[in-house]
Amino acid sequence: MQILITIFVFLIIFSFLILIHEWGHFMAARRSGVKVEEFGMGLPPRIWGIKKGETLYSINAIPFGGFVRMLGEDGKKSKSKKSFEHKSPGAQLFIVSAGVLMNFLLAFLLLTLGFVIGIDPLITSQEDLYDAVRNEQILAVPTLLEEGSGEMSSDIIYLPRLRYVENTESIFYSILEDGDIITAVNGKEILSEQDLYGAFAKSKLANIEVFREGDGTIVYIDLNLPTNPPLIDYVIEGSPAADAGIENGDFLVSVGGVFLSAADQAAMLNQSVQSDNGFVSYMVERDGNLYTYDITPDENGLIGVALVDRIDYYGELSLYPSYTAHSLTDVIPQQYGFKAPLVALREMWRLGKTTAFMFLDVFSNFIGFNEVPAGVAGPVGIAQMTFTVVQDGFGAIIRFVAMLSLSLGVVNILPIPALDGGRAVFILYRGFTGRKPDARIEHFIHMIGFFLLMTFIVYITFNDILNLWAF
Repeated sequence: MQILITIFVFLIIFSFLILIHEWGHFMAARRSGVKVEEFGMGLPPRIWGIKKGETLYSINAIPFGGFVRMLGEDGKKSKSKKSFEHKSPGAQLFIVSAGVLMNFLLAFLLLTLGFVIGIDPLITSQEDLYDAVRNEQILAVPTLLEEGSGEMSSDIIYLPRLRYVENTESIFYSILEDGDIITAVNGKEILSEQDLYGAFAKSKLANIEVFREGDGTIVYIDLNLPTNPPLIDYVIEGSPAADAGIENGDFLVSVGGVFLSAADQAAMLNQSVQSDNGFVSYMVERDGNLYTYDITPDENGLIGVALVDRIDYYGELSLYPSYTAHSLTDVIPQQYGFKAPLVALREMWRLGKTTAFMFLDVFSNFIGFNEVPAGVAGPVGIAQMTFTVVQDGFGAIIRFVAMLSLSLGVVNILPIPALDGGRAVFILYRGFTGRKPDARIEHFIHMIGFFLLMTFIVYITFNDILNLWAF
């Protein structure tokens, strides 16, 4: 029964999205004065129809999607002013793109509603998943897997972590054990070396969360990070520093006994640590050796050097990336209140770009007889997703339908023959050149595009079916 319900819901969702798309064409055509000969629900053959005005509204035998048939759309000659071919390029472009605009509008409204009531993060790529973990939108903890069990569970995800290799030269030597995995620093998730350096840069005291695979425990260790004193980039000739013997390229280690980690500390310390005799003690590092100079600053409290901060360097880390199994503990719904419309637009732009590049890449691989990447789903694959979505509740359905609508709009606007974007290319050609493309050539190109797209869908569907039986 659950499978039948899933199939029913899938057909309703997908047909609804296509009907919204076609309704956009329908309304734009009527607004532009083009005669709509038929607005069909489902695909032919027709099983019922009623004519209202000049349009036949039909219900068709194949319960999947819908269509709009306009006068003159097929390139056939017509003397009627209501023919699509007699309209201006601007009107034609409006009609052709209206379906896509309706899909985008639906996606915007659903995502806005979703971000008001709270929906799971929108994840379409591996990097999206990693960012969601970094931002604590997805919570997962490292786990030990028993051999032969749990690897395929939906509650298990694999995340890149940094694993320690014992090395006496490493700053982690004596505090980490061989094979330890760093999971967080000062509460921030660590999935890459960039994450680690970013966490280190915010505090010289690092509280490191470590997963110890030997016994599956989490331990916390404090580490005082080495400081990187600023570089003396320039010494003014005749200045107190030059007279004392400080040189370009020295590292300014301390001022008045206070160790430095940033250039702006030195100016603040110059007067506060000045001795009764008026001088300040400066320690510099040169060629691995330390030198101390007692210098009296000038009347402005300066000694005549220019300091620059160095890029933090913490010595040998002895870490390497290691994909680690994690138990998924929670997914935090994202709510934005009054900001929801802006977040919806931002997410649509981000996901739209990802969808466009991904589809073009997959389609080009198919045309070039290359293997279609895993994870690409056709109708059967989407139906499988529907099964999970229906069980996850209202918010999941909103999110799912919004992403499908956005994807449908993005794919349709691509400049591929037989799609709305492909038709728009010919309309733009007419608009810019003033010449109408040969109808037979245009029709032939669209037929080739349609054949390739249908073959592509059949191939993806075949892969979906094979995956149903994969173990």
